[in-house]
Amino acid sequence: MDKLFIILFAFLICGSVRSQQMPLMSEYMHSPALINPAMIGWEDLTAVTASYRHQWTGMKGNPITFMLNFRHFDQKRNMAFGGGLLHDQTGPTSSTGLNLYYAYHLKFASEKKGEEKRHRLSIGMSLSANQYRLDGSKLLYNDLNDPLIIGNNEYQILPDAGLGLFYYNDMYYIGFSVPQMISMNVRFESDNALSNIRRVPHFYVNAGVKVDLRGKKNRFTKRSLKEKVKHMLVPSLWFRFAPLSPINFYANLRYVWNQMLGFGFGGSTDGTIGFDVSVNVQKRFRVGYAFSLPVNGLSQYIGTNHEIMLTYVFGSNGNGWMFEQAEQQVKFRKKLK
Repeated sequence: MDKLFIILFAFLICGSVRSQQMPLMSEYMHSPALINPAMIGWEDLTAVTASYRHQWTGMKGNPITFMLNFRHFDQKRNMAFGGGLLHDQTGPTSSTGLNLYYAYHLKFASEKKGEEKRHRLSIGMSLSANQYRLDGSKLLYNDLNDPLIIGNNEYQILPDAGLGLFYYNDMYYIGFSVPQMISMNVRFESDNALSNIRRVPHFYVNAGVKVDLRGKKNRFTKRSLKEKVKHMLVPSLWFRFAPLSPINFYANLRYVWNQMLGFGFGGSTDGTIGFDVSVNVQKRFRVGYAFSLPVNGLSQYIGTNHEIMLTYVFGSNGNGWMFEQAEQQVKFRKKLK
């Protein structure tokens, strides 16, 4: 596999490459705004999430991703906003981004009349500043005296933007997004060497449905609006497309018990299968772990993928699929008499 990295890094030095431009995550539901800014606020909560992903553990210089984000849904104004940091490291190359998200949720008449918990169309956008870095000291090359090696610690800061649409109610959802809209070249060059990484737009389509295993019809009454589904299945689909790359399709089936415990299993057309588990603790914490591996004969060469997620909920109105109602914490109490 060292030869593979030598070839890859030679392309970095000598020409133009198209690599993994957006970080891969096993379970996007913990941080959905990463691929669709319109999904920020769809769970009707205020929360902060930290994620860590260790990808292709059997390879040197494998991708490592860390993400920290915050989101808040304002019920009075029907809008959500948030932001976060994302760092992705692959061998000698890395990117660090500061992201800002905003979404406005249009409520349909059925929700306004109290006939449904939620029936909305969300329109979202994102703005980001990304620092791309190339550490020449980590490049692999054959000749220690090669004058074509790009100098140490080269970096550039480039902007980006994203748009998304997301239609959802209490039973199903469907979304379309372009989280990376701006096409741009990331160029690192010295007197005798050039690395040109082309950044291209990415397109996503996702959809899912909630299935009540009790088999009861979805009749919205004053009583049912307060009830939660104890046994629930959530089949979901993701499509991802980038120019000059094959379409990637991912399917997942998740079981959720009592808005507390969830198990998911899925696979993608790139030859990867995986499972994940998440636990909600005392209406405030969600801890998750995801594991995936290739089943196309490459597992012995590139290894497996591991991901850990931790979410802390400041407040939730209980209308989402995953969290019970949790009153907003008050930072400052009234003065004692």
